[in-house]
Amino acid sequence: MDDKFDRDEFSNTRYPRREERKTVSFGSGQTKVEKVIPSERDDLKEEPVYFAEDKEIPVRKERSMQNRNHQRNNKRNQKRRKKRHLTGFAKGAIILLIALIVGGGMFFAMNRVMNPPVEEMELSGTTVTVTIPDGAGTETIAEILKENDLISSVFGFKLTSKLEGFDGTYKQGTYNIDTGMTKRQIMELLQSGKVAEDVKLMIPEGYTVKQIAAKAEEAGICTAEEFLNEVNNGTFDYEFLKDLPERQYRLEGYLFPDTYFLAETYTAHDVIDLMLKRFDQMYTEEYRNAVASSGKTLDEIVTLASMVEKEIKLPEERARAAGVMYNRLRDGITLGIDATVLYAVGKTAGDLTQDDLNIDSPYNTRKNYGLPLGPISNPGEASFKAALYPEDHKYLYYVVEAVGKDNHVYCETYDEFLNAKAAYNASAQ
Repeated sequence: MDDKFDRDEFSNTRYPRREERKTVSFGSGQTKVEKVIPSERDDLKEEPVYFAEDKEIPVRKERSMQNRNHQRNNKRNQKRRKKRHLTGFAKGAIILLIALIVGGGMFFAMNRVMNPPVEEMELSGTTVTVTIPDGAGTETIAEILKENDLISSVFGFKLTSKLEGFDGTYKQGTYNIDTGMTKRQIMELLQSGKVAEDVKLMIPEGYTVKQIAAKAEEAGICTAEEFLNEVNNGTFDYEFLKDLPERQYRLEGYLFPDTYFLAETYTAHDVIDLMLKRFDQMYTEEYRNAVASSGKTLDEIVTLASMVEKEIKLPEERARAAGVMYNRLRDGITLGIDATVLYAVGKTAGDLTQDDLNIDSPYNTRKNYGLPLGPISNPGEASFKAALYPEDHKYLYYVVEAVGKDNHVYCETYDEFLNAKAAYNASAQ
C-alpha cells in the first residue's frame, strides 16, 4: 500500500485498556468470582469487588429494600386472600341457612298437602281393623301398621310422627283404618281415640281358654262352643304355634290377656287371631333369644308362667316362686301345684277334695313328676318374664302365710315347710 502506518503519529495517543478479568478460586466446591481490573483512566469509576465467603454473601442495599418490599406485598396479599376466604365462608353459611329454611318449609307444605287432616280425607280403600295396646310406643304402633300393610316403612312413620309432634299422644284401642289413609291421617285417627268401640272384651291375666270363651259369648261375639272349636281347629299362621303337643285346648297359654275393642263384624277366628297377634308382639327378640339359651322350649316356659300366674298374686314374688319350681324340677321332686289339679278337674278356684288330688291326669302335679302337659292359664308378660328369668335361691317350698293374705313363706327344708303349714292352719281357726 502507498499509505504507511505511522507509528509515531499514534505513539502519544493513549487508549483505554480493555478490562482484564481474573478468576480467583477459593477451594474445591466454592464460588469463583472474577476480579475485574479497570482501565488506567481516571475518569473510570472503580467497581467494588465481592468475594464469596464460607457462610454468608453480603447483600446489596438495593436487594434488601426489594426483599422488604416483597415481604410487605406478601402480607397484603395474604390478608386479601384471608378476607376473601372469610367472605366466601360467610356467604356459604348464609346460602346453606336459606336452603334449610326453604327446604323445611317445602317439606312441611308438601307433607300437609299429601297428608290432609282426617276430616278432609276421602277414603277409597278397604278397612283394616287394628288394635293398639296400652302403653305402645311409636315404634310398636308403626310395626303393627306395617304388618297390616297400612304403611310402607316403620322408619318413615316414626320420623313423620316425631317431626309432626305426634309421639306420646296415641291412644290405645281398636281402630278401623282405611287403606287409602296417609300416614298423617292415621296419626290423627290414633291420636283422636275414635276407636271402633262396638264391642269391648276385657280378658284378665290368668284366665283359661274356657273362661275366655264364656266372655266372648257374653259379649255377643260368638258362642262359647264356637270359640273353643276355633281354638282347637282354626288355622293361625304364627311361628310360635308350631310343634305344639296334642292336648285338650291347643292354644291354652297363648291367648294374650288384654282389653280388646272389637267391631261388630268380628268372629271367633278374628278375636283369637287378635289375641295371638298380641302374644307375638309381647314375644320380643330379647325373649326369643332368652328362650333359646334357657334349655327349655317356649311351650315349657309358657307352662311355667301359667302356674306362676295362677299361684302368685304379688308381683315381687313371681320370680321367687318360679325359682322354687325350677329347684324342684332339678331335684326330681313333684311340683305339687294345686292350681294344676284344679285345672285337671275343670275348676278355676276353690278347695280340693281327696278325689281331686288323686285324679289321673297329665296335669296333676301332685302325682306326676315334671311339668304338666301344657299351660293351665293364659299368663301376662310379668309372669312370662318371671318364668324366663327365675330367682336364684335354695327354696323348695312355699306356703301362704295366713288365711286372707297373699304373701308366702318360703322354705328350704321340709321341716320348715311343715311349721309354715301349721301356722297357716292355725290362722284359719
